[in-house]
Amino acid sequence: MRKIVFLVFIFISVLIIPAMSYAEIKEESFEVNPYMGYYFPHGDRADKGALGLRLGYNFTKNWALEGVYDHLNSAAELFHVNALYHLVPDGPFNPFVTAGVGDAFIKDGTQNKFMGDIGIGAKYFFSDRIAARVDFREVMTQFSSFLATAGITISFGGKAAKAAPPPPPPPPPPAPEAKKPAPPPPAPEAKPTPPPPPQPAAAPKKEVKIILEDIHFEFDKATLTSAAMGILDSNLRMIKDNPGVRVQIEGHACAHGPEKYNMALSERRANAVKEYLVKAGIQEDRLTTIAYGETRPLCVEEPTPKNKNSQCMKSNRRVHFEVIMK
Repeated sequence: MRKIVFLVFIFISVLIIPAMSYAEIKEESFEVNPYMGYYFPHGDRADKGALGLRLGYNFTKNWALEGVYDHLNSAAELFHVNALYHLVPDGPFNPFVTAGVGDAFIKDGTQNKFMGDIGIGAKYFFSDRIAARVDFREVMTQFSSFLATAGITISFGGKAAKAAPPPPPPPPPPAPEAKKPAPPPPAPEAKPTPPPPPQPAAAPKKEVKIILEDIHFEFDKATLTSAAMGILDSNLRMIKDNPGVRVQIEGHACAHGPEKYNMALSERRANAVKEYLVKAGIQEDRLTTIAYGETRPLCVEEPTPKNKNSQCMKSNRRVHFEVIMK
C-alpha cells in the first residue's frame, strides 16, 4: 500500500512541470479535490496512508475557504475547515498557504481532540477547469505529524475574466478622385469696372480660450483631496470670469471592480465637484454632470491586483470639465 501511494503521489507531482494551460483561479468558483498521500507521525509511531476530500469556495482570486475530510488509515479521521491564500492567482501555476482548525477522531482510544494545521501547496491547471494539486501540512493534535498529499482539483462556475477592449476599426479607404471637368471656353473680354472703395477694417474679436484642469481621486474614493480642491479653486475663478459659459462635469473611474459599481463611483465624483462649485458661488443651472464609469479611459491597462495604483490607473480616476459656450 505504501509503495502504491508514493508512486501515485510522484506521478501527479511530475505532471505539473510540463503541462501547458491558460487557466487561473476564478472569483466565486467552487472546487472539489479528491486526494491521497502519506501521514508521517513524529516520534516512533508508524507511518500511515491517507485518503481524503476537500470542498472549497473561492470568495476572490486570492482568498478561499474549504471543508476537509482526512482518513488516516486506521489511526484517525480529521474534520476541519481551512482558509487558503493564493499567492499568484492570475496564471496556471497557483502556489498557496493555508491554515485551519477542526476536530480529530483518534481511533486509538476512540476520543475526539481539537486539532489545527498549517501548510503550503500548489495547483497547476491543465485546462480551464482541471488542475493537479499537492499539499504539505503540519497537523497538530494529540500527536503532531506531517501530511503530504496529491490529487486532482475540479473547478465549477466563477466569474469570467474581463476581455481586453477590441482594437479600433481601420480607417475607410480614400474616395476615388473625381475627374476634373473640361474648362469652359474663355468669355469675351469685358471692360474693367472701377473697384469699389475699400471697407473699413473691422476690429478683430478678442479670442478667449477657457481651459479647466482635470482633477484626480484616490482608489475607490469620491472625496476631494487638498490637491483637487486647489485645482478647483483655480477653475472656479475662470468660470466666474466668464459668465457666458456653462460647464459639463464628467466623472470617470479605472477598470478595477465591477462595471456597475464603477459607474456609480464616477457619478459620486462628478456630484462632489458640482457641490463644491455651487457652494463657492457658481449658479447651479450653469453646471451639469454625467458619469462614464470605466468606459472612457485615458490609459488602457488590464486590471490586476498589482496595478491598481499604477500611473495608468491613477490617470483614469478623474473628473474632466467640458466647457459649453452659450
